[in-house]
Amino acid sequence: MPYRPINKRLPATLDIRLQHRYSDIATELSRTTHFNKIEVLRLLQMHYMLTKDNAKPMKKLNFIQFMDVFLGVRNVDSVDKVYLLCCETNKEYLTGPEFVRVLSMLLKGTLADLINFCFEVYTEMIRSPRYIKKEDVLVMARRNSMKMCKLVNMEEYDQSFVDFVMTEVDKDRDNRISLEDYRKAVHENVAWLQFLGQILPSCTQKEIFLRLFTDRPYVNNIESTAAEMTRKNRESIARMTLLKSAISQTENTASSTSFSSNSTCLAVNRDLTHMAKKPEIISDGNYLTLF
Repeated sequence: MPYRPINKRLPATLDIRLQHRYSDIATELSRTTHFNKIEVLRLLQMHYMLTKDNAKPMKKLNFIQFMDVFLGVRNVDSVDKVYLLCCETNKEYLTGPEFVRVLSMLLKGTLADLINFCFEVYTEMIRSPRYIKKEDVLVMARRNSMKMCKLVNMEEYDQSFVDFVMTEVDKDRDNRISLEDYRKAVHENVAWLQFLGQILPSCTQKEIFLRLFTDRPYVNNIESTAAEMTRKNRESIARMTLLKSAISQTENTASSTSFSSNSTCLAVNRDLTHMAKKPEIISDGNYLTLF
């Protein structure tokens, strides 16, 4: 079988040796990640080149530097937790297959997967396995405030941010944010995906990094999914508006109708009023710009 280089920047002998070493695992990873076999082979070679001078695979400091230089993610707290969550074989280092899996999530993960992943990172950061409490949001807000220029009323800003977050994200009003609360908030506005600090690289950084190992065009899974959800929400709102209009017409033509006290109608009115008052969140499609 003729030799086909995977990485033309490597010596042919090394490229052949790495292809042979990683062939089986690349086939397996191509079935369980968002990458094809060639892309997996190139990422495994990248992992090898980044760690070839070390006795063990990628250590935490190497991963933090990688996330900073290649993906532009400089939130060390979140990168540290991403590293710990993805080091399944050994908590001391990140193996080649684990390196591919975490990049599959960060670069091409679906919105549904990213919701679970980001929530797990945040709960790991606050050391709470199931919920994010109001005081946790305040701690995270203060931590992020320290990275900003010092403002006169920074304490007041932090408290205002916490109140705003709990109003928007705590859907069941139990003073803590569960995974279901978080999922509902993200479905309403994808900007809530990274409301406690950056975890994922920006769209621009993703696209630049993907060019290093693939010719396939970059597809923003988050934006496309959010756009689809927005379309469905608008259709739902339109249907509710038509329903409200029909109910109003019925009330005008028949005063004896019971629609005026119907719970469905009241729910529609409450939802529409809430949507009208809800403030917009400025986002670049990846994470909140409140910090």
